[in-house]
Amino acid sequence: MATKYQTTGKVIMLNKIQTSIAIAVVATLAGCATPTVTQVVKPGDTGLSCAQIQNEYSDVQRLKKEADAEKSVTGGNVVRALFFWPAIIGTAMNANEAIAAADNRTVHLTNLMMQQKCEIPR
Repeated sequence: MATKYQTTGKVIMLNKIQTSIAIAVVATLAGCATPTVTQVVKPGDTGLSCAQIQNEYSDVQRLKKEADAEKSVTGGNVVRALFFWPAIIGTAMNANEAIAAADNRTVHLTNLMMQQKCEIPR
């Protein structure tokens, strides 16, 4: 026959396991790929060469495409829908924020290229 302390110990252990599982699920869902929101103006932008600005421009266009792709049906979004549907809303909002930041950074970089008389990528 189990004593009161043995039963309590089992309950505490079960609670710890449940808590660990909940933390793992939340961490996994939070760790799902979400779009990167770039800084519009980065320190040192004004000191970049034309080639460096053009590389930044290419990077920000890539980030924008990735953010736009996150708004469509992806494997990550399907998992979010199955396990934690509010995460889809968060991903869409984050994607919109990332796209807006990418657009603003594009304008900033274009202005820098115009000031330095650099070729603007198409």
